[in-house]
Amino acid sequence: MLSPDIAKIIDEAKAHKKTISVIAFFGVIYAVSSSRVALYVKDIFDQLNKGDIANIQRTCLYVLGLSLVAAVSRYFHIYLMNYVAEQIGQQYRQKLLSHFMRLNLTFHNQFQTGSGGMLSRVLADASMIQTGLRMIADIFLHPVLLIMLLGNLFYLDWKLTLSLFVIVPVLVLFLRSISRSLKKYVPMGQTHLERMTSTIKEALDGVRIIQSYNLEDYIDEKLKSQSDEYLAARKKVHSRIEIAGPVTEFVATTLVIVVLIYTTMEIAAGRATPGDFMGFVTSLLMLNQPIKKIQENFVRLQEVMVAARRVYSITEDLRTVPEPSDPVPFPKDWKLIEFKDISFSYGDKEVLSQVSFTVRRGERVAFVGESGSGKSTLINLLPRFYDPTQGTILIDQIPLDRLKVKDLRRHISLVSQDVFLFQDSIETNVRAGDLSAVGRPILSSIQSANAVGFVSKLKEGEKTGVGDRGALLSGGEKQRISIARAIFKDAPILILDEATSALDSSNEREVQKGLDDAMEGRTSLIVAHRLSTIQNVDRIYVMQKGSIVESGSHIELMNKKGLYYSFVKMQESSSSS
Repeated sequence: MLSPDIAKIIDEAKAHKKTISVIAFFGVIYAVSSSRVALYVKDIFDQLNKGDIANIQRTCLYVLGLSLVAAVSRYFHIYLMNYVAEQIGQQYRQKLLSHFMRLNLTFHNQFQTGSGGMLSRVLADASMIQTGLRMIADIFLHPVLLIMLLGNLFYLDWKLTLSLFVIVPVLVLFLRSISRSLKKYVPMGQTHLERMTSTIKEALDGVRIIQSYNLEDYIDEKLKSQSDEYLAARKKVHSRIEIAGPVTEFVATTLVIVVLIYTTMEIAAGRATPGDFMGFVTSLLMLNQPIKKIQENFVRLQEVMVAARRVYSITEDLRTVPEPSDPVPFPKDWKLIEFKDISFSYGDKEVLSQVSFTVRRGERVAFVGESGSGKSTLINLLPRFYDPTQGTILIDQIPLDRLKVKDLRRHISLVSQDVFLFQDSIETNVRAGDLSAVGRPILSSIQSANAVGFVSKLKEGEKTGVGDRGALLSGGEKQRISIARAIFKDAPILILDEATSALDSSNEREVQKGLDDAMEGRTSLIVAHRLSTIQNVDRIYVMQKGSIVESGSHIELMNKKGLYYSFVKMQESSSSS
């Protein structure tokens, strides 16, 4: 009975069944031709004993021909299987990354080892499955070769062959013991590898902070500690895997000695010939290869099952944003966005509680409050990065979950504090806003984002590369490119999630000019840290502990002298000092 994980891997391989059929054909040809060579060895020695030189020469030509067939068959058998394994391994990487990108933010926020851990699953676990898939070649070759060689042994001396079967139960118990041990240590090794990958990625992403705080030694020690744990687990895995080979070779040597003693006695008694002995020993020695391979594959199968389980724990995770079964198109002339009794929780932690408000088309509304009050979580519900635990968001009375996710997000642009730029040119990063607008020029978007000044001074202009995550640009320049991307998308709804909070005053003024232009004619939802940037919006919602506690224009809220008033005064006193 196959394990569910192995059955899934076989299902994945079915797309290549034609090539695998060819692989199986060449494997059978190799097994048949190789096993037949062993019987020809018997014939050669018997003919030698009789002095039949003509037949010896003819038999040697047969052996040469069969060896050539075996060599060609083995080449195509292994070559094709390795290539198919590469293809399927890449399918797993593609499937993992594709599903990962479609999982909602609840999954991403709760995945323990973060993007580094996911990288480990995409690369290390998929590679382990890929290596294991090469065993499919052995499934066709070595069991057939084993059966053919056993046939030789029974043909030459069935009594002796049956007596050798006493070792089978011992080998089975030995393999079962190794299997149990590997099921314990392989997952430990993969978990430690995932943690190491996460640490390495953190070090690469955070090199400036590490250098700034002199954390190089701390990261070194952290990685060394994780490496020691990984190596300790892998040491046990390798000791279990590699014990199979020497045990098999010792058993094979013992059997050859037993056969040598037995057949010597049989030849002396006239019941066997030297050819029988050589044919039997040759088949027995050749039997070592398939037995050893089958043992190794059984042991390595435990590693593959662990890797498959870890991969499928991601690809079968259901925390994706569900698509509607009967979607409706995004309304063209919509008038109103309504958040109705919205609650949201991360596990047992409630982040939003019974939040309700409306936004009319063309309005600019802002959300303010202390860190952790739920501002960003609230606006992240609009593009369905995750869905509310309770309540409904509607656009002209159409619930968001009735719209196709891509259709919904096509109508929303996002500019956040954490700017992400692809490692490509400025032009490519702006065009990422709408890849379908191939012929549309990007200059007007760059101008509207107040970025044309610095872009025009660059040696290659729009074709200039931005580096890893935009590392070759300043914070203000990166933010303006992200605004240009949002403007190029030309979506009717714009989300600004603390888009200027990480900038200094000079950069903030430059970026704010671009944001003002981006908001022109669009419905804007703004999460603001600096309250001076939202005084002209239509309405401000003040949040506290996941609820809206005040709302109104800047003037109305200042006159109330409530929580918003205290925030403004606090920032004014902070900036004046």
